[in-house]
Amino acid sequence: MKVSILGSGSSGNSTFIEVNKVKILIDAGFSGKKIKEKLEIIGEDINSIKALLITHEHGDHILGAGIISRKYNLPIYITKESYDVCQHKLGKLDPSNLNFIKGDFYFEDISITPFDVMHDAVRTIGFSVKYMDKKLTLATDIGHITNIVREQFKGSQIAIIECNYDYNMLMSCDYPWDLKSRVKSRNGHLCNTDTAKFLTELYHEDLEKVFLVHVSNDSNCYDLAYNAVEFELIKNDIDLDLEIVKQNTVTPIYKSKK
Repeated sequence: MKVSILGSGSSGNSTFIEVNKVKILIDAGFSGKKIKEKLEIIGEDINSIKALLITHEHGDHILGAGIISRKYNLPIYITKESYDVCQHKLGKLDPSNLNFIKGDFYFEDISITPFDVMHDAVRTIGFSVKYMDKKLTLATDIGHITNIVREQFKGSQIAIIECNYDYNMLMSCDYPWDLKSRVKSRNGHLCNTDTAKFLTELYHEDLEKVFLVHVSNDSNCYDLAYNAVEFELIKNDIDLDLEIVKQNTVTPIYKSKK
């Protein structure tokens, strides 16, 4: 299993995953041209992508989705609820490339489990991607860690989880009060300390890699997010391969050890 985060934050999100030589994207929140260029940075051809999975309808997750589906004949997997509110942004899609997510499904030999998360979209989902004994789980926009989220992340070798804001920075930044309330609500985003506590609960000896994603430019900073999580892990004697993901930087491909 291989993974690279092509960028993550309020200006765009997309993740490349390769499992058993099958290559997929989760979200396409950059322009089609940008996604192509970002894939080339890690030596990948956009023509080799076999499917695009969408977590929810916000623009920083779907900006280039319709474009790359049309241009590269790429199947899209999305919930009906999300599609209904963003189809005008996606544009016209080939009906054969539009697949509504209703539950667990297989794409070639890959098992994909969608799971609902709390966020202020019509519907937001995370994904667990499994092949044999390998498992990757992703939740990039999530306001609260529910038991469903805990269960889905359990046993993952690779975890991709939001680390959006620092509470003190959020309270002192220039956001209007209604936006601050939205961000810190159970349907908003995860703060650094909540992500850190979740990772201490999640930890098991086969957890190889954690990517911290969707870090806010206005109510967080990369060092603060990383240090908050690392501090909690060290306090609990946990040694993890932790990587902070930046908005405009493509992470090197990480290859699972198993």
